[in-house]
Amino acid sequence: MDARNTPFRGFYELIGGSLPDSSSILIEGNPGSGKSTLAQQIIHDELRRLNPCIIVTYDTPPADIVERINQFGWDLRAHQAANRLEIVDCYSATAGVTEGVVPQPLDLTSVSILLTALMEKLGNRHVTVLIDSLMPIFSEAESKHAIGFLQTISARAKRQGGKMITTLSTGCVPPELFHKVESLVDGVVELRMVEEHGMLRRYLLVRKMDRRQITQRLVRFDIINGLGIQLKLSKFAFLWRKTVPIVPSSS
Repeated sequence: MDARNTPFRGFYELIGGSLPDSSSILIEGNPGSGKSTLAQQIIHDELRRLNPCIIVTYDTPPADIVERINQFGWDLRAHQAANRLEIVDCYSATAGVTEGVVPQPLDLTSVSILLTALMEKLGNRHVTVLIDSLMPIFSEAESKHAIGFLQTISARAKRQGGKMITTLSTGCVPPELFHKVESLVDGVVELRMVEEHGMLRRYLLVRKMDRRQITQRLVRFDIINGLGIQLKLSKFAFLWRKTVPIVPSSS
């Protein structure tokens, strides 16, 4: 299926095509900039292509995720019924609400084992794993363990042609650790909140994407109920685009 003909076309134009198979993507930005929405929109598009997905939620109850996704008109029930989608609740126990499915969500070895089992359940082929977000992990676990967890899940997803997507708020971890995470992933998409004329506006910048020729320019976007993220791309936008040559993956 041609990604350029999907409702998410503008995003794929910026990254030079669909997200590469066997890749890891970091979505970073200010709190409230739309990181989770972008990640969920990518998940929805992967599901629409019939690729199985796992959402690991540390920031939000699963019910809230389903409700928000439904607001954008993306129905998850059919994908769950078809064994294409699993939502792993790492929020409830962390928030002290209930033990949830994962009694110790900051025991990263246990979470890793669970995710491996779910990948096998979903067929182990082209599975996209979303971890939203890394902030609770880095806040509570030792940095080396958090980095190791990230590398392990990424490697397992990529080995079978899948993807790992994760989100991280800027300023929530020390700069050197933030740069370490950026260096470990194949792609970085940055979201920004900018005050303009007394209003907050959202912008998106694709900073890197292995095996793709990207457009490196700030693009304004809105989050619209019933649609999701809508990029403000003019019809002349790509006449002046700054491109970055394709870099072979080191993975």
